[in-house]
Amino acid sequence: MPSVSQANGSVMRSVLVVDDENGVRDLMSRWLQAGGYSVASASGAVEALALMESLPPAVALCDIRMPGRDGFWLADRIRQKHPETAVIMATGLRDARVAVATLGDGVVDCLTKPFNREQLREAVSRGLEWHRSARDSRCWHERLDAEVESRHARLAAAIGILHLESDGTLDAMLSILTIGDRDAYAHARRVAAIAVKIARALGLPDHEVAVIRRAALLHDLGKLAIPDALLRKPAPLTAEEQAVVRRYPALGASLIANLPYLEEAADIVRDLHERPDGEGYPVGLRAAEISIGARIVAVADAYDTMTNPRVFRDPLSTLDALLEMERCSGTQFDPAVFGVLRRVVDVH
Repeated sequence: MPSVSQANGSVMRSVLVVDDENGVRDLMSRWLQAGGYSVASASGAVEALALMESLPPAVALCDIRMPGRDGFWLADRIRQKHPETAVIMATGLRDARVAVATLGDGVVDCLTKPFNREQLREAVSRGLEWHRSARDSRCWHERLDAEVESRHARLAAAIGILHLESDGTLDAMLSILTIGDRDAYAHARRVAAIAVKIARALGLPDHEVAVIRRAALLHDLGKLAIPDALLRKPAPLTAEEQAVVRRYPALGASLIANLPYLEEAADIVRDLHERPDGEGYPVGLRAAEISIGARIVAVADAYDTMTNPRVFRDPLSTLDALLEMERCSGTQFDPAVFGVLRRVVDVH
């Protein structure tokens, strides 16, 4: 019986050849088998999909012109059902490459018939590299998701045993949770102070100001559930990694939504990154759909982030930060709230 590693190795070098011409299909299969590949074959698109159900190959080599469902249809179904399988198209049509290019990610090459053994093997080799990258990316994101869920569960358990009934106990909780990152604690305190100034300048009632302060203190709570490998990555995040990081406002809100003392702050924490132009997250709220509390905390958070040093950049001056925020007023920031910020901070 083959070992797990042998089975995985076989999958990693597996190719499905799909062509309705027996001679062409057999020749490509022999070429690939001689190169050490594990090869299966199918005479049509429907048969190919049936074979892939039990064990998707690393690479699928699909002829474009076949009776019934053609290679374009098959490539589209493979992209939907087996996104880690690399697709190589084969065609006798000289102008088919333009159409193949529209199929998008996962279609790694297009071979024009007649092609030789080396051209075939080179294309399959590129397909294997793409497959390995896609598989590794999936494993990485599965690990990230598992770590996020684990961290979130631990935070929920820790917060659940606390008796949060005052700002004093809230501050104590925040101090404990950020004990390994005192900059995060200081940032939360500064954002809360700025948010309170703005809220009072806007004439909001005391109770609402108090809720905004609590939300400001906890606005980054959900980041404690995000792996450090993402938050401190010294390179741009991939789209998938950005999606993981963007979960943090909702994660933070879920941690406090059922706590009587903090439940009114939960929506503010969740909506921190919503924007007036509707380009924010997690929902894409627009303008007045976003609570005044969330709009205030968003402005306070951005200002403090820009005017304090970070690992990879120096702080901006107050004036430069305000100029940059003014540029984003009306799109990223509420213009009225930003206008109040300009009045309550000292320009130096």
